[in-house]
Amino acid sequence: MIKKKIKKALILGISGQDGTHISEFLLKQNIKVHGISRKKQNWSINLKSKNILKKIKVFKLKKNLSNLIAILKKNYDYIFFFGAQNNVFKSFNKLEKNTFESHIKPLKIILEYIRKQKSFKSKLLFASSSEIFGYHTNKKLNEKSEKNPLSPYGLSKLIGFEVVKSYREMFNLPVFSIIFFNHESNIRSNEFVFKKVSNYLKKQNFKKKLALGDTGVKRDWGWSVEYMNISAKIMQSKYVDDYIIATGKTTELKNIIKLFFRKHRMDYKKYTKIDKKFYRRNEIKENYANIEKLKRDLKIYPKIKFNKLINFI
Repeated sequence: MIKKKIKKALILGISGQDGTHISEFLLKQNIKVHGISRKKQNWSINLKSKNILKKIKVFKLKKNLSNLIAILKKNYDYIFFFGAQNNVFKSFNKLEKNTFESHIKPLKIILEYIRKQKSFKSKLLFASSSEIFGYHTNKKLNEKSEKNPLSPYGLSKLIGFEVVKSYREMFNLPVFSIIFFNHESNIRSNEFVFKKVSNYLKKQNFKKKLALGDTGVKRDWGWSVEYMNISAKIMQSKYVDDYIIATGKTTELKNIIKLFFRKHRMDYKKYTKIDKKFYRRNEIKENYANIEKLKRDLKIYPKIKFNKLINFI
């Protein structure tokens, strides 16, 4: 009897929200999971919270990336690129080192490694972002919509998107990007607004008002766990193409905050204040997602909309 080969996945940025959730999903499919983390401290918190740390092997990526090739030589079936600097607000600081280099340098090494593979080709998923579109529009954005990023983070994600697309088309490689619209979960970093509001309500210390940025922005928000499950299914499908993952429903941030406080039978106006220090430079006022390509090709799409999302955070 021929023993079935166990698939292997490598996840860059395994200790973050998305890396943790996709690891959990892959392990349930009996896929061997290895990960790479750049963080020096507390990198294992998310993995421990899901009781999966002991089930995976995590490599610490050296600053000069000198050990990345050695890791790649383990020949993974799937490579998920969720690493790099992931905060729009922080991306304006130390642009070259933190924002651009953290995306482009490792991506270039991975793509070149896959190109040079002979009998076996690893499949790569690069995590792009709706920030690549940049401009303000009430029209639904699809994979081919004009791209005009307004932040270093958005620009780095666009560069990665275009590099991956070029390698796919020039060298016929199994590499593609997912354009993620906003997605949240209970293990999101505390500086992100959903987690910030949730933490404030859980602490129940209401003497001090919750300071927020621009609550008038409109976004398509979804559930990270669902997005990662869909991403893994795309990776394991026959398709090698770029896809948007979003709910297709956009709402104003103010509506989300109302729902959070209403859940606790509280009026958000009494407990929140606007602080312009939390405003983003060149903030995108609104965006809307067209997910028809995802529905058509994969027959799957996110079902948890913003009004249900607050129950999971």
